[in-house]
Amino acid sequence: MNLVPRFVPGVAALILSAATAHADPRLRAEGSSFVLTTDGGRVLRSADLVGAILDVTDEYGQPARIRIDAVQPHPEMPAVLLHDFRVEVSPGDWQPMCDADRAGVRMGLPVAGAWDPGGRFIADPAQFFVTCTSGSNAKCILFGYDPWKTGPHGESLVPYYEACQNMVRAAYAGTTPFTTNGTTIDLYDDLGIQTPASLGDPDFAFEAGWTAEGAACVQHPRHPEVISAEALSVAYPSLVVGDACTEEAARAAGAHLFNRSRPVPTDGF
Repeated sequence: MNLVPRFVPGVAALILSAATAHADPRLRAEGSSFVLTTDGGRVLRSADLVGAILDVTDEYGQPARIRIDAVQPHPEMPAVLLHDFRVEVSPGDWQPMCDADRAGVRMGLPVAGAWDPGGRFIADPAQFFVTCTSGSNAKCILFGYDPWKTGPHGESLVPYYEACQNMVRAAYAGTTPFTTNGTTIDLYDDLGIQTPASLGDPDFAFEAGWTAEGAACVQHPRHPEVISAEALSVAYPSLVVGDACTEEAARAAGAHLFNRSRPVPTDGF
């Protein structure tokens, strides 16, 4: 679930929002924290904003209200702040905004930037969205592909962040996802941010290499019961599917990320 701010009035009421897709410059996301500069010049960060209510629009353009109930560091990545977001489902009834992730955590974070209709990330610090750790936008940051950081050789991580969205969702053409909740995958890259953990495990095999546009090629679909190799080839005739797709072929086709999965899945990610 991604939420976009709508307008930002004064801080006195601690109602944070925005009139257009561009947030008022007084309110922005920086790293995994909100940063609010009051009219008087005071700078407030997420920990100062517990109890604040954010007027937002959801992914369908519908208005919603979320409240920041708590802020805490991620237990494994202390530099990442997790927010307990509550959404107002009816007047006065606030429920957790986020579904539980694999660890049972129902929290989220703000991310500076936006997504264009074609699924490409817009690195615009004047915009931000709110996402959950159970979703691909936050997962890919926790995997180490923060679009606002650079890789070990100074490379932009934006294309890795975009490729990661497609990989997590099994969006082979960069649009429709073909995964199911809870599917275990083993992801890795050539930067050393993530390294393969399933080498030598006969239950896992190379699945695909991933670019910002989707899969560079696919050796086997993650969930053949969702879409078979034959159906994938018919749906996307320009996509190489099958044994011709190797890690080397995917790399040559421009893949940023790679993953291994079970050809016959037995559990979830």
